Amino acid sequence: MGVRRMFFDAPWGQIQARTVAASADLPVLILLHQSPLSARNYDALLPHLSSFCRPYALDTPGYGGSDAPPNTWEVCDYAAIAWHVADALTASRIAIFGRATGAVFALDAALQAPLRVLSLVLHGVPVYTAEERAQRLANFAPSYVLDASGAHLAWIWARIRGEYPHLEPELATRFAADYLAAGPDFAKPYRAIFRHDLPARVRGHTLPPTTLIGGTADRIGFMHPRACALFADARAELIEGADDFVAERAPAEFAALLKRALSP
Repeated sequence: MGVRRMFFDAPWGQIQARTVAASADLPVLILLHQSPLSARNYDALLPHLSSFCRPYALDTPGYGGSDAPPNTWEVCDYAAIAWHVADALTASRIAIFGRATGAVFALDAALQAPLRVLSLVLHGVPVYTAEERAQRLANFAPSYVLDASGAHLAWIWARIRGEYPHLEPELATRFAADYLAAGPDFAKPYRAIFRHDLPARVRGHTLPPTTLIGGTADRIGFMHPRACALFADARAELIEGADDFVAERAPAEFAALLKRALSP
């Protein structure tokens, strides 16, 4: 059996997860995706993980197949879904992986219950300055407007192609479907992150064993040195030529990297 979908109950609705069969003796790995996409990004990766962990890739609430939050959420609220799922799985300790916005949520989840985290892997941590956060909160990712002519479909496509000019049509089409699933106001997690002072949040905390992954062709790769400076005790991995979607394009190689990161 390949990737299968399942749901976990939460106080506001349901969380959709993607997983693959793996031994019950293996540690649980929670994977959190970047916005405004979905856990479908990990479909190619998940089968490569089952030899060393039990992976559960979660749709952020309001994205993919997860129910939307009933009100405005902050980073801590999005992060808590990792623990809803861990508790449902009766997993006392877990490993956590996050990409981009998902990396911020993964980090906060680790800070919420550090003794329950076996290891933390952050792929592309957006470490913004206060000025960058204010600018993005004011200007980044406006809502699209539903239009009877379908103009919003062209708007979504143009945004995806503008952000990732070299993205292959298959991935771009999947991303467009994720935008549509998220609805016109697709940027709620972005705004939570722009309101969030990440350096202040981590100050004074001791993290579990942490690995930072960056790519030289990543759109937010310029922030990798910032993350390395902020988390001076973390192991750093820089992948030459890797862009935002290395997990999708090179899943076996990325899984090998995660296996190293999860090793004691």
